[in-house]
Amino acid sequence: MDPNISLLFEKLIKGDRVALGQAMTLVESERDEDRKKGIDLLELCEKKLQAHDPSIRLAISGSPGVGKSTLIEAIGLKAVDQGRKVGVITIDPSSSLSHGSILGDKSRMAGLSTSPSAFIRSSPAGSVLGGMGRRSHEMITLLAAVGYDLILIETVGVGQSEHTSWQFTDGFILIVQPGGGDELQGIKRGITELADIVIVNKADGELKGLAMQTRNQYQTALHYFSPLREGWEPKIVTCSALEGSGIDEVLDLIRLYHSIRLKNANLEIERKRQKTSWLSWSLEITSKQLLMNHPMVRHSLAEAFAEIENDNLSIFKSAFEIENMIKALIHSTNSNSGS
Repeated sequence: MDPNISLLFEKLIKGDRVALGQAMTLVESERDEDRKKGIDLLELCEKKLQAHDPSIRLAISGSPGVGKSTLIEAIGLKAVDQGRKVGVITIDPSSSLSHGSILGDKSRMAGLSTSPSAFIRSSPAGSVLGGMGRRSHEMITLLAAVGYDLILIETVGVGQSEHTSWQFTDGFILIVQPGGGDELQGIKRGITELADIVIVNKADGELKGLAMQTRNQYQTALHYFSPLREGWEPKIVTCSALEGSGIDEVLDLIRLYHSIRLKNANLEIERKRQKTSWLSWSLEITSKQLLMNHPMVRHSLAEAFAEIENDNLSIFKSAFEIENMIKALIHSTNSNSGS
């Protein structure tokens, strides 16, 4: 193993925040040389976590405008006051045109980002669906290995594509705002079914009454969903991130969830399930990228795009022919490996 990686790991364990940022940059890199070093570092983290892993990892989702960042900061600051170390990974949506992202969550969580007991990392979603970034699981592993025991992942939060973040975390928190109960039909129904905890934020001022009404609507709706986590019935709570009211209740609910679902053998089972899901998901992404970048596939696609411009192509026939080409490529690879 590269001695520099061993040194980096030692710095991480000692709580070096600069080293943690460097480690995250390393595991996010797609350069072959960096990937090898990043994997060596993650292996060291995995070994440490096998011996002791006190972390709880929670996905936090919700539509734009519900106050996810404000609430995460309020939860994080209160948790820090209670002696916890808080890691936050925010997944920012990427433009499908420019492929850029605005990684601005440190500015939106100015108070939490300056705490020595908290660490915030923004990561672009890229073209990956499911509410998670391509290397989110790796960054969660880094945070857990160096002692962050409350890890919050702010997902893209755009609807029913959040199932991936449910698979890779210990719990799924959905944040809604007063008046959101009437949106249960449609896009929010799919994401509500994933929720282990629902938080009605902005329960302050004139919205208090409406927040309680929304809470009751979601409470009724949750009764119609079959629980997805063994031994846990989804719970709902109201709070105001702006005023700081109800945050203690949110943390109490997180502790209750942790104590019921993630103790002893349950934690080991949960982690193995997450690793299995991540391995399949990660390889699916890589397989797609490799196939789509294969010279023969790229050439055939370029020809198909040109024919589309000339109105001289059946897209269905073209897709069928390229599918058969991909099958032939895979069959050829399998034949060569078996010979």
